[in-house]
Amino acid sequence: MLHAAMRTRVRAGRVDKTIALKPGHAAVYCEHILSGFSGPMCLGTHPMIKFPDRAGAGIVSVGGRRRGFVVTQPWEKAEEGGYHALRLGAEFSSLRRVPALGGGTADLSRFPARRGFEDLVLLAGDGRGEFAWSAVAFPDEGYAFFSIKDPRVLRHTVLWFSNGGRHYPPWNSRHVNVLGLEEVTAYFHHGLAASAAPNSLSRRGIPTTVRLDPARPTRVAHILAVTAIPRGFGGVASITRAPGGVTLRSAGGARVVAPLDLDFINRSDSLHA
Repeated sequence: MLHAAMRTRVRAGRVDKTIALKPGHAAVYCEHILSGFSGPMCLGTHPMIKFPDRAGAGIVSVGGRRRGFVVTQPWEKAEEGGYHALRLGAEFSSLRRVPALGGGTADLSRFPARRGFEDLVLLAGDGRGEFAWSAVAFPDEGYAFFSIKDPRVLRHTVLWFSNGGRHYPPWNSRHVNVLGLEEVTAYFHHGLAASAAPNSLSRRGIPTTVRLDPARPTRVAHILAVTAIPRGFGGVASITRAPGGVTLRSAGGARVVAPLDLDFINRSDSLHA
């Protein structure tokens, strides 16, 4: 276990961060405790996953019934050497059919794809359920990455598809085959000002901040895990509680059980206490 803490001055308060491992679990348990703060705040975690250099090597899936939105403002600007492939401000209901910039649709459920472009979307959650999940399966490699969160704290999922679309320094088109699988309560990738102000999501009733209360610390818990999957498993279709862990099921009905402390997500006490 690693426990670190810092006191902030721009908005006075304290952040306690704990990263822990558990014997027999292929998982990293991450916890942040925000104490003494008040007012609105956007929150987010920022795992980055490197994919094999092979088209469609990973299958991306996100649990729950989600509304999807492409970032509304220019994500990359051609005049500055940055390019995006999706239609700004588009709304979608399936990762397999997302409106593309030049017409038609793009399939965001398979990656790597769209070499030479950077794209960012947000999948809005409803804040319900014991936990929420996101996953990337790598069938040929025989494993899946998955993350577990409290949907009441980190409501949404941002997907940043980075595949060489930033042709300007210091990127120089070298950042390829990488997916940011980010769990957030925020207005896309924008900071506090845009998230706290009225925006295209909050006007629809989709929260883009949490309200911090100095009398009650806010706990942000996130589990990052991997598990082996059998040949032919495909993508992750569901993740459910199982004795001592979780069960990952594929669309075809195959399943694997991964040891996991699922109660970590909703526990009332802190790891570092």
